[in-house]
Amino acid sequence: MNLQAKIKRDINSHALMACHDLNGELASIDFKALSRHSDDGGEAAYTVENGVATIDIRGLLVPETSSDYRSWGVTGYANLANYIQQANDDYTVTSIILDIDSVGGYVKGQHLVDEAIADSTKPIQTFVSGNAYSAAYRIAVMTDRIVAAQFAGIGSIGTIVKHTEQVSRLKQIGITVTNIRSGKWKAVFGDDEPLTDEQLAEIQSGVDANAQEFFEHVASYRGLNADTIASLEGRCFDATRAKELGLIDEIADSVSTSSQATQSNNNPEEYDLNELEKAQAKIAELEKSEAQAKQEAVDAKAAALAAQNKLAESQASTRQAAIDKLAADTGRTFTDEQTDAFKAMDEAQFAVAEFMAKPIEAKAPELPDGLDKAQATNGREGGESAIMAAVNAAKAQGAK
Repeated sequence: MNLQAKIKRDINSHALMACHDLNGELASIDFKALSRHSDDGGEAAYTVENGVATIDIRGLLVPETSSDYRSWGVTGYANLANYIQQANDDYTVTSIILDIDSVGGYVKGQHLVDEAIADSTKPIQTFVSGNAYSAAYRIAVMTDRIVAAQFAGIGSIGTIVKHTEQVSRLKQIGITVTNIRSGKWKAVFGDDEPLTDEQLAEIQSGVDANAQEFFEHVASYRGLNADTIASLEGRCFDATRAKELGLIDEIADSVSTSSQATQSNNNPEEYDLNELEKAQAKIAELEKSEAQAKQEAVDAKAAALAAQNKLAESQASTRQAAIDKLAADTGRTFTDEQTDAFKAMDEAQFAVAEFMAKPIEAKAPELPDGLDKAQATNGREGGESAIMAAVNAAKAQGAK
């Protein structure tokens, strides 16, 4: 089944749409040219300039396409989610811009793009170069910033279901269809019978539930009230009115033009960076600080090692001088092994070894108590000292 047939089948089965002028969008698609298109690599998923990847979103938004049909006015949600992931994986890409010109499309499949944007590690902005209606605007509000061209269209926030009834036409050609059902909801909503009030209410219930989710989705990302969004009743706005309502952030020819709009020609310090550029500047600053801190740590380690080596050299020189002095004082010659052993000692150990290596100095014997040096060396009589005379006298007295 080709893409056109699938879309018609989905519409006839009452697929929920978030789309402005669905019939007009379908009429603008060249399905014949699209059917002849062969996927030979096709156009690039995105273009990159100065680190910014631009992903085009064009035409009717459908759950998925077998090829890249954006040039023919059809974008698949699954394809778009894949493009966003590719840009995130691309090391040459620092940020992403979604360039939107679409009237919206299916409700089914939107979650794939929601998840891709939420999981993006790189900043994403929207530039509305044409229109961002309905499901297309739903994508835009999830990005960090929405910039729209002067004549862009914004809005159509809501959902729709198409039901075509052909009872009168069938009667004209003499055909009457009778549906025999096992239950009142079996095979209802067909185009061969009119809708009952109950059936209409059932379809309306689904539309209202999805629309409420859409209102709350927009309100949460734009900082608005869901009831305020609902009160817009699906209206479409030009860029000026959309900015007044808070649906977009800025009007400019491009995202890059917008980011430079407040730059002063006379004073560059007055340049008001947008959020993306601020984030990029902060990252660069942190990376620079981290690199500087790493270099300072390397330099500090090198300085500490140099000081440690210098201290070791000084200690070795001092110890060698002490060993040389010990050899001179003791008249000894130390072997290399002894010298190495001395060098390996700490200060306390070397002090003990130094003490043990030096000879003990001889001391004069101490004199007995009561006898001074003069008494021991003077007063000699008859060639004998007074000491010896006293000793001899004591011996003689003892002999008696």
